[in-house]
Amino acid sequence: MIDWLQNAVLAVLALTCWLGCIGMLRMRNATQALHYVSLPSSIAAPLLPLAVWCVTGWSVATLKAGLIALFLLASNSVVAHATARAFRVRKLGHWQPREGDRLDYLDGSEPQ
Repeated sequence: MIDWLQNAVLAVLALTCWLGCIGMLRMRNATQALHYVSLPSSIAAPLLPLAVWCVTGWSVATLKAGLIALFLLASNSVVAHATARAFRVRKLGHWQPREGDRLDYLDGSEPQ
């Protein structure tokens, strides 16, 4: 339908995903890298239905891409929280804060 718009949207979508990957690789530990996972799911996901719309117009494929984008946006915060919680449990052995907990794992070292 609109070829230049489709190419521009796909370029921004791909660039966002690559920036998220590069950001994840540059961080010192998994907790910090978790912030860059949100780039593809919060910025790139809404662009995908727009790219599909440029190709097919209003169609079932556009609706499906839109529903997938909404699901990714809605589940992004839940998945990020569950992953951060799993990191904490893995390093400390428990989830609830306790007196004397050291947060050394946040800088990539092992807790003492």
